[in-house]
Amino acid sequence: MKLIFICLVFFSANAIAQQADTAHIDTSKKLKEVVVTATRTNKNLMQVPMPVSIITAKEIKNRGMVHLNEILAEQTGLSVLPDAHGQGIQLQGFNSDYTMIMLDGLPLIGRTTGILDLSRITANNIDKIEIVKGPVSSLYGSEAMAGVINIISATPPKGASGSVSARYGNNKNADISLNGGYANSRLSLSGFVNRNSSSGYSLQPQSGSATVFPFYNYTLNGRLGYKFSNATRITVQLRNYNSTADNNFLVDNNRISGDGKEKNLTASAGLTHKFTDAFTGDVRLYHTSYNTKSLLNNQADGSIYDQTFFDQNFNRAELQGDYKLLQSLRITAGAGAQNESVLATRYNDKKTFNSGYLYGQADWTPIEKLNVIAGGRYDTHSVYGNQFSPKLAASYRFTENFTVLASTGKGYKAPDFRQLYLNFTNAVVGYSVFGYEEAASELKKLQDAGQIQSVLIDPSTLQRLNAESSTAYNFGFRYKPVSGLMWTANAFRNNIRDLIDSQPIAIKNNGQSVFSYFNIHNVYTQGVETDLSYQFLKHWTVSGGFQYLQAYDQSVLDRIKQGKVFSIDPATRETVKVTRSMYGGLLNRSRYMANARVAYEDEKTGIITSLRAIYRGRYGFSDLDGNGIVNRPDEYVKGYVLFNASVSKFFMRNQLRVQVTADNIGNYKNPIAISNLPGRLLYAGITYNFNKS
Repeated sequence: MKLIFICLVFFSANAIAQQADTAHIDTSKKLKEVVVTATRTNKNLMQVPMPVSIITAKEIKNRGMVHLNEILAEQTGLSVLPDAHGQGIQLQGFNSDYTMIMLDGLPLIGRTTGILDLSRITANNIDKIEIVKGPVSSLYGSEAMAGVINIISATPPKGASGSVSARYGNNKNADISLNGGYANSRLSLSGFVNRNSSSGYSLQPQSGSATVFPFYNYTLNGRLGYKFSNATRITVQLRNYNSTADNNFLVDNNRISGDGKEKNLTASAGLTHKFTDAFTGDVRLYHTSYNTKSLLNNQADGSIYDQTFFDQNFNRAELQGDYKLLQSLRITAGAGAQNESVLATRYNDKKTFNSGYLYGQADWTPIEKLNVIAGGRYDTHSVYGNQFSPKLAASYRFTENFTVLASTGKGYKAPDFRQLYLNFTNAVVGYSVFGYEEAASELKKLQDAGQIQSVLIDPSTLQRLNAESSTAYNFGFRYKPVSGLMWTANAFRNNIRDLIDSQPIAIKNNGQSVFSYFNIHNVYTQGVETDLSYQFLKHWTVSGGFQYLQAYDQSVLDRIKQGKVFSIDPATRETVKVTRSMYGGLLNRSRYMANARVAYEDEKTGIITSLRAIYRGRYGFSDLDGNGIVNRPDEYVKGYVLFNASVSKFFMRNQLRVQVTADNIGNYKNPIAISNLPGRLLYAGITYNFNKS
C-alpha cells in the first residue's frame, strides 16, 4: 500500500484529470449532484462515501457519442475490451463479467461468454450514467463484484417535446433516432426509436473475412409514469432490441455465410407509495429475455456449417422499504426472488437457477460532517448455495468543499451457466469444454467411445464450485480548493478468492485437451486513480485522469519466489528462471492509463468543441513460451494514444445542432490484438429539437 500512497500523492499533484461531467458547468453544481446507484436512495454526491462518477446527457451529446462503449472508453479507470462476442468493460482490473450493467436500476442480460456487449446499448434518451467503483454486492448481488454502471433514462419536460437526430460516417455507419415525450402534473410519457447500421470492416483484408460483419439493429423504448396522488405513482417501461448481422467468412478456402440474429426484450413495472413522511415503499416487477440465432451454410454445396441458438430469460420480483427512523438515521431494506433460465445449443437441456435475497442498509449521520453507511445482503441460490455480502463506508466533510471517504466490503460472483453446464466440442480443432456439473458424465462418454488418451484429473474428486468472492478497500477524497477546480482521488485494493478458470482434465487421442472449470486462483488488484477538472476564462475547461494498476495472481508470485517458473529466452532459446520483475501480471491489464481533455463552450455563439486524448499503457496479450504467464517483451501489446475531437454549432435558438466528430484521429490500428479499432472514424451529425431547449 506504500506504493499506492506514493502514486496517489505524486500523480494527483501532477495529473490533470477528467471529471465525468459536461464542459462549462460550474463545479459547485457537481457538489450538489444527486446520485442513487451507490445507496439505492437519493444522496448528495459530495457526501457519498464510495467512489462515484457521473456522465451527463449534455456531455454525451456534446461529444457526439451514440453508444455506451464510446462513452465509457473515455472515462478514467475504465477500459473497453474487444471480444468475439462484443465489447465489455474492465474496472479496477476486473474482467467484464464482474461489473453489473443496469438500465434504470435493473440488470441487463445477454452474457453468452461473460461479456455484455456495450455497443448494443444506445445512448439515446439518457439523463445520466452513474458509475460506482468497488463491490456493490451488498445491494445488487452477483456480477457487482467490481462495481455498477447504471444508465438512467431521461424524464420529459412538461408539455410536448421531441427531437430527431442522425449521424453518418466511415464504414457506412448510420445512426438515426426519433424521440418524443409528453408530461403534465400527473402523466409522463416518453419513447424513442433508434436504427444503427454499418457495412462492417476488415483489419486484415487479405484473410477474405471481415473483422466486424455488416449489421443493422433497432432499439425501441417506451416509458409511462402516472401519479395517482402525491403519495402514489407507477412506472412502466418496455424496451426491445433487434440486430441482424450478415456473416461471411472463409474456412479452409470455403466461403461460409448466413445471418446472425440477436434480440433483447425487457419489461418492468414499479409502484411507489409514500405511507408517511418517514416511510416509503416500492414494488418492482421485471422480465427480460435475450435470444440469439445463427445459421451458417457452406456456399459451395449449401450444406449446414454451423447452427446455434441461445435463449436466456430472467424474472425478478422485489419489495423495498425506506424508513427515516430518526432525523439522522435512514433504514433501507428489501427482499426479492429471481428465476433465470438458459436453453442453448451448447447445453444438454434447459438449465434453471432460482434464488432469493434479503438486504438492509443503515445510513447514519451522527454529526453534520460525518456520514456512515453499513449494510449487507444475504443471497440463497438453488445451485451454488448461500452468500452474505457486508459493507461499511464512511465520509467526513472537513469543509464545505473537502470530503474524505473510505469503504470496505465483500463482493461475489456466482458461477454462471457456462461454468456449470457448458457442453462444447470444437468441430474443427477438436478440443472440448465441459461445465463442472457436466464434466464427469461427458468425460465418461468420451472414454467409452475410446477417444481419451489419458485422464489428468478425475472429475469425481473435484470440490463443488464456489462463488468467487472479493474483499475490497477504497480510500479517497473529493476536493474543490477554488472556484472552477474539482479534484478527486481514490486508492483501492481488491483481494479475490476462488477465481474460476478453466484447466485441462484429460488429453484426447487427437492430442487436444478436455477442459473444465475450477476454483483455482487467488488474485489481487490494487492501484490509484485521480481526476482533476479546471474551468477558466468562462468558456474553457481542461481536465484529465490517471490510473495506476497492479493485478497479480498470488499463486504465480509464490511459485516465482520458490524458483519454479521458467521461460525461453527468445534470442538465445535458453531456459531462464522468471523473476518477480519479469512477471507482467494478469492478461489485458495496463499498469498505466490516462486521459486529457480541453473543451470550449460559448452559449452566445452556440459553438461547442473539445479535443480528447486517451492513453493506454502496454499490457500482456499472449503466452508465447508456454509457461502460462506474461514475462517476455514480445508477449505485450505496446502502449498507444487515441485522439478524439468534436465540433458543434447551434442554430435557430438552440433548436438545431450541426456536429462533426472524429475518433482515433491518428488512425492507430492493431489488427491482431485490438479488433474494435478500425482506424480513423469521421462522422457528421444533425439534431433538431421540436421544443426549444
